[in-house]
Amino acid sequence: MSRLAVLYGITNQELEDLKKQDEKDIYEYLLENIEEKYFDTSRACNLDKAWEGIQLCINGGKWSETSNVPDNIVFGGEILLNDGYIITLKNSNEIKKIITYLENYQIDDIIKSNFSKIDENEYSLEKDEDNLEFLLEWSQEILEFYKNALKENLNVVFSVEL
Repeated sequence: MSRLAVLYGITNQELEDLKKQDEKDIYEYLLENIEEKYFDTSRACNLDKAWEGIQLCINGGKWSETSNVPDNIVFGGEILLNDGYIITLKNSNEIKKIITYLENYQIDDIIKSNFSKIDENEYSLEKDEDNLEFLLEWSQEILEFYKNALKENLNVVFSVEL
């Protein structure tokens, strides 16, 4: 399952423009109009291939994808596209809840305590000490990314090609 995934902070207008796209065009639109503009900026949080393991750890070693915290920190949220490509949305109210959760429960502690609970048969990467370090490394910017998105009054979209 693991492919490169990114969280992007986008304005209301950018979200409106994204939602106007036909389903078959939405992912390409995101790549051309959001990724190209924001990939190496504070408006993007690259999760590399770690997103899957982070998502599993956040949910106690199990896969869950709702619009509720903590499920929506990475993968979950309102589904904008689910057709080989995934795009999910988190609005400002959800972002506030995500920040509160991540301030109360340190992402490092969550990953360390739940990594061993991941079923190796349900996980596409190697489950070893190197992978644990990989997840810890790629999760470091998540809280600051969400804080920046809230400060700038942005929505957050998660995107990945499965």
